[in-house]
Amino acid sequence: MERKSKDFIEYVKRRLLRFRDHGLVIKEFAFRILDLLCMSEDLDFCLKLVAESGVEVLDLYFHSECYVLPKSVIEVKSLTRLMLEGGISVDQAFMNHSIKFFSLRELHLLHVVLEDEQAIERLISCCPLIEIITLMLSGGSMKSLSMHGLQKLNTVYVDGIKEVYIDEASSLKSLYYCHDSWNTPFKIDFIQCKYLKELLLCLNSTTIITNKWFLELFSKFPFLETLEIWNCMLSETINISSVQLKYLEVSQSYNLKEVNIDAPNLLSCKFEGFEGSKPIISFSNISSQLEVDLSVNLINKDLDVFYVRELIQNIKPENVLISLSLCIMDAPKPVFLDIPSPPPSIKHMDLIILSILNENLYSSDIVDFIHVSFNVRW
Repeated sequence: MERKSKDFIEYVKRRLLRFRDHGLVIKEFAFRILDLLCMSEDLDFCLKLVAESGVEVLDLYFHSECYVLPKSVIEVKSLTRLMLEGGISVDQAFMNHSIKFFSLRELHLLHVVLEDEQAIERLISCCPLIEIITLMLSGGSMKSLSMHGLQKLNTVYVDGIKEVYIDEASSLKSLYYCHDSWNTPFKIDFIQCKYLKELLLCLNSTTIITNKWFLELFSKFPFLETLEIWNCMLSETINISSVQLKYLEVSQSYNLKEVNIDAPNLLSCKFEGFEGSKPIISFSNISSQLEVDLSVNLINKDLDVFYVRELIQNIKPENVLISLSLCIMDAPKPVFLDIPSPPPSIKHMDLIILSILNENLYSSDIVDFIHVSFNVRW
């Protein structure tokens, strides 16, 4: 394996030398190493050649080593997209105040080695034209992040940072924030991003989102079109009212008993993971193009088709058509039999069966129950 690694790196060096010697431009270079058996000097040399060839997109992944980027990469002025993942140190390399990424539009840092929190803030401040920032860090490696004066910033994806402050980013359209550490407080401040169109929050299950929060959200961000809430505790009753809202998703969120949605331009609404609750979901001023997607997981002891029926019949008005994704896990015996009353308003069903102990579970009785087209997977 060591010999093959050396042969590989020598081949890469020869090809890169050819590009440089012939004045050829390397627009995109991706280098992914699972096991770093070659010398770091060889990697430094390869990246130096790439930098000298006017590289615009650089994608580097190292599985386990702590690799420090050479100065030639840090100072390359042609970069428009930089992606670093894995065992790459971003501490010492980016603290030089002479560094400026004047052309960089996209920055993606995924599980990199980080000891100095200021290094990432320093790096971001060196990118005046940055449009997209992705930061996925190991929990606790970075406690706070502030972004200031980034007038071109369009999309921010942050995962694993306790406190995030975004100021003076009038162009920000999409924000994803994930903080799933149990019982750990967090803070995210993006109140000045008034033109936000897409907001995705993945929180911990102890976080409570109140009805007041929903009511204030759409007044503070009147252009919001997409809202996704994952893994949190909700108020028993929430009211959502927005003319701009087009896409709504609530997944793995608990305590909800009633939701009232007044969104005339809503095109897609998805609910998943109610954990046994049967909330009343009411729509008013609905669009004729509205699609409601309901995803339900039933596990052995909870296998109750009446629960599914009640959940669906709690969606108002009754003429709202629903796409149902029903996942059945470890079912001990057939239970979809002799269901009274007419079937609910389901236009499509995706039936997923896992670890089936009785292959007769999905017999023709299911078809009699549903009366719609469906897919079966197991």
